[in-house]
This record gives sequence, structure tokens and C-alpha cells, in this order.
Amino acid sequence: MGDERYVEDCTDKELLETFVKPTIERIFKPGEIDDARLVRSDRDLIYRITVGGDVFYPIVRPHGNGFSVESVGQQFFDDVQDDVAESYFAWGELRGE
Repeated sequence: MGDERYVEDCTDKELLETFVKPTIERIFKPGEIDDARLVRSDRDLIYRITVGGDVFYPIVRPHGNGFSVESVGQQFFDDVQDDVAESYFAWGELRGE
């Protein structure tokens, strides 16, 4: 059964441990990321990832309520996977499968 918690009920640390860290470990090779950090935008909490000249901004905590951890985690994974496949350093690679 999936994670039935809602994003608004979790701390940033819980979200990092639940889906951000596992996604990063699954998609990126060791030592590939130059910088990664949580950043607040006007409305969302994002995880800014820098690899060479590529920068990605997948959403960790969307603005609003009612988003399940499972759905946000899946969207985070999909966004990172798509960004990497379209990046300069890993063009065309479908990672994390």
C-alpha cells in the first residue's frame, strides 16, 4: 500500500528521506551532482540540483494542501528523470529504471 500521508503533515526532513534522497540515489551516479539544496520559491519548496551547466528545480512541497506524499514523490521522480534525459550531461539516458 502507498504512502497515505499528506505533504502538509510532513516536515521537510521527512520528505527528503521519503522520496528526495531515494530518487537522487536512483538516478544520479556517485559524485555526479555538484550541488543540491532545498530552496523556497514564491509558492513551492523545490530541490535545486546542479550538475555541470545543468540546473534542475523539481518540486518537493507544492503550494496548497491535499497532495499525498505518494503522488508528490512520484511526480518528483518523473520530473528528475525527464530533466536528466534532456540534460547536456546525460542526453537521452532514461535513468532509474
